[in-house]
Amino acid sequence: MLAIHQRLAELYTLSRKRPLTDEEETEQRHCLQANAKYCWEMARLNNEAKLAADTEDTQWQQEICAQMYEVRVTGRAGKRPK
Repeated sequence: MLAIHQRLAELYTLSRKRPLTDEEETEQRHCLQANAKYCWEMARLNNEAKLAADTEDTQWQQEICAQMYEVRVTGRAGKRPK
């Protein structure tokens, strides 16, 4: 879980008790945007991992697994090898 996911949970909990402040609403939008990027990146990597498995390209699969780990830990993947 990334820090943005924890903060989204906090903001959601706060919003159930009281209206969010303007600053909190801005922070919530930023967290939602970062979460969307995270989800799309993981979806792309999952699709590539399936392609690598289907083509039995173990080298590519290992690279994708490393990128997926990096995304799970940091929220973003480093540069993709060419």
